[in-house]
Amino acid sequence: MTTYKALEIWTAQTILNLGILFSIISALLHIGRPYFERILSRMTLRVAADVWWLLYIIIKDGLLFISVLLIFLNMNLDLMADIKIGLPFVPLGMMLLIISLIIKVFRNTEDINKLSRINNYIISAGALLNMLGYILVMEAPGDEYAASQQSFWILMKSWRSNINPLLSTIVFYVTFAILIITFVVALSLFAKQFRVKEKK
Repeated sequence: MTTYKALEIWTAQTILNLGILFSIISALLHIGRPYFERILSRMTLRVAADVWWLLYIIIKDGLLFISVLLIFLNMNLDLMADIKIGLPFVPLGMMLLIISLIIKVFRNTEDINKLSRINNYIISAGALLNMLGYILVMEAPGDEYAASQQSFWILMKSWRSNINPLLSTIVFYVTFAILIITFVVALSLFAKQFRVKEKK
């Protein structure tokens, strides 16, 4: 393996790992909203409260967007053959996070309502899938551990994208189909909102 190829693999794996980490942090921030609201209620200065809430929104939604972007960059068959991606957990987790972003863009999820709770469940499920893919598949125990010879861990390691090209290809096609459907739905929601604004 050349130095350039090793650097490409290391960079792609690091980007994917950061995306998984950011999705977990974003999910925790979404779940932890009551804490941030309690702190907000104790602030006496309006400017401080506005800055606190603005930073909270930017960080939780920004990390969600960045995590989707970083994971999405690695969802192609070329990189799936080179790096460890926890199949099918991480690709499905990414799709849930994309769906939650679309809901955030086209619906009001900032107020406490049924939709915001559902969206938080979707984000949490996406982050959980990413975490399971990372812990159980991508970072399963190595050969130096006796546990690595157990049938469960052998199965988990066989779900790594760089070990199982057939599963990688199937997951890629399924994820790509869901992505196209999601993109079409997002375009139709955008067109619908645009028509409503034109009528006004």
